[in-house]
Amino acid sequence: MDSQPLVNALDGFGLAARQRHQAADHLQAMAQLIQQAETTGTKTSGQLGFERQIMALQGVSETLRQGVFRLVVLGDLKRGKSTLLNALLGERLLPSDVNPCTALITVLKYGPQKQATIHYLDDTPAQQIDLDTFRQTYTIDPEESKTLAQQQTSAFPRVSHAVIEYPLPLLAEGVELIDTPGLNDTEVRNQQVLTFLNDCQGVLFVLSPSQPCTLDERRYLQNYLKDRGLALFFLINAWDKLRESLVDPEDAAALAAAETSLRQVFRTHLAAYCQVGGQDYYRQRVFEMAALPALRSQLQSPPGSLAGTGIPELLAALQQFLTQDRIRIELNYALQKGRQVYHQVYEAVARRLPLLDQNTEQLKARIASVQSEFEQLAEIRNAFEQSIRQTRDREAQAIADSFKTYILNLESSFAEDFVASQPDLDFLNFLDKNNRAMFYTSFKRAFERYMNDRLAAWEFIAKQQIGKAFAELNTSAQAYRVAYEQVVEVMNGKLLGDRFYAAGHRYDPKNVEIWTDTLQEVFEEIPDSLNGVVGQFNDFWQQIMQSTIAYIVVVVAVQIIGLIFSGMALNIFAVLLAGTGLVAGQAEFVRQEFLSATRQEFAKYLPQIAQDQWQPIYQSVQKCFDIYEAEVIDRVNDDIDRRQTELTNLLEQKETHTIQSAEEKQRLEEFEQALVAELQKLEQLAAA
Repeated sequence: MDSQPLVNALDGFGLAARQRHQAADHLQAMAQLIQQAETTGTKTSGQLGFERQIMALQGVSETLRQGVFRLVVLGDLKRGKSTLLNALLGERLLPSDVNPCTALITVLKYGPQKQATIHYLDDTPAQQIDLDTFRQTYTIDPEESKTLAQQQTSAFPRVSHAVIEYPLPLLAEGVELIDTPGLNDTEVRNQQVLTFLNDCQGVLFVLSPSQPCTLDERRYLQNYLKDRGLALFFLINAWDKLRESLVDPEDAAALAAAETSLRQVFRTHLAAYCQVGGQDYYRQRVFEMAALPALRSQLQSPPGSLAGTGIPELLAALQQFLTQDRIRIELNYALQKGRQVYHQVYEAVARRLPLLDQNTEQLKARIASVQSEFEQLAEIRNAFEQSIRQTRDREAQAIADSFKTYILNLESSFAEDFVASQPDLDFLNFLDKNNRAMFYTSFKRAFERYMNDRLAAWEFIAKQQIGKAFAELNTSAQAYRVAYEQVVEVMNGKLLGDRFYAAGHRYDPKNVEIWTDTLQEVFEEIPDSLNGVVGQFNDFWQQIMQSTIAYIVVVVAVQIIGLIFSGMALNIFAVLLAGTGLVAGQAEFVRQEFLSATRQEFAKYLPQIAQDQWQPIYQSVQKCFDIYEAEVIDRVNDDIDRRQTELTNLLEQKETHTIQSAEEKQRLEEFEQALVAELQKLEQLAAA
């Protein structure tokens, strides 16, 4: 087998895992140094108040240590997702003949023993089974799968997902793969898939050359993946079967023309999703795959070549993205955290050193002299807090009003928008009593899709608006930061005079300001483009809006669809019974009648939807800003409290016992030097 691509990928993943662990070790060492210094400080000049900083370093360290590269595999039914995963792994691990409408979400991860664990939606304990049992139990007949899909239900409604553990080299290097149902599975299952998207590094989106970029695929990309900050890799599977579709499979010119035409279709639809930092990454993100030949080749004895299957090219791209691009971001984030904490320690030590020479009365006088500055810091904090609340109330009102207006305007574009959600709806089934139930189910799902599409479109607009508001808050924060720094400078002058100096080993961590970093940390809690730090995809906005959207799509749609359907039924049958010559045009008549009646009935409910959901939308946006405010103010409070704690602890120590100034200065200087040594090791790792 052409094993070099896999060997290269494994080497890259292994190196990335080692780099993660090394960075975690350096952060943990910094946390331990600070913890030891704080413990010793209780017996000498007092603690500096770095509980939060210790926890922050330990948290990032643990995240790095447990980090995995998680890839979610998406695609419509019959795209060969499971076959492609089996080809990547070199094992027939997943049942590849299961209709995606009933397949489980399946997480593939490393484990020393081959086993599957079934996780349930309720409180039922997870169940461990062997892989043969898993394949037999969760593989169903295609006809049964088709029936379940039409009924929009699942063969396993109580099951959340399955986890398969397997001792494979790719999985052993910290790669997890998540196989998902088809895109046209139930909306409930789609929401489950989205929860996995929130915690992944990339998406493998499987497409077909025989059905290039279908409506469902374009809908899913637009509604769920566009502008979500996810790296998308598009795998056009079964590219090798394009030759078989030709009249003359041996006609090289016809094959080249068909491939060129098909490539243009895919580029037209996918190019917008392959832009990274304004650059075109289409060649690094779109791959022509032959998963079945690749799997067959690897299952041979001895294994055959993977050349021409797309597997080597895909592995190389994943290696580049995961082990170089992503790991660089993660290491830089670890370095940012390390620098931030070091800078805070650096300043605290620099403030403590000259105050060691002050006697108790002198120290009390200096502390009293800066109380007005502490009050000014609190005033700056309160002013920024008020600014956040004003922005919150303004944006909550504006976004809730925009939702109301958007909902009320749905009637005007209903016909055009609804048709896009149900192009394959067979209206003649309505006239056949044997198929009427199936038509009702299809119509109900089409209506729910329409609602979901429209709400996704509004959600995108709302996110842009709320993102702009947060960006404006960040800009206004700079003025508060400047004022805050000016007060701190006055405080240092009063406390230390001309004796504000650094510890013995000087180090310039690129002049990172406390206030700036404090605000930057907050953006971990803000969605998408405002989230400027590394980490899994942030589901902040999705969590806030999910209940509102679910209410409209599921509850409201279910409530009104029966009434709409029955009203239309009576109207259509009355016209058909009274009319003549309608046989040839019955399907079109029924279609037009349904669209007209649906629009009229739906319009009656739009004011109710707009009114009922205005307050939940308003409260959701408020909650968004409230969480932001809590994060900001908590961090600013921590900075103020820490400065006060430094002084209070020192005064208490001086009042209770004599501090050996020379020994304490040496201890603090050695502590600072040891801390900067660990930081420099982290810098070297990130630079490499």
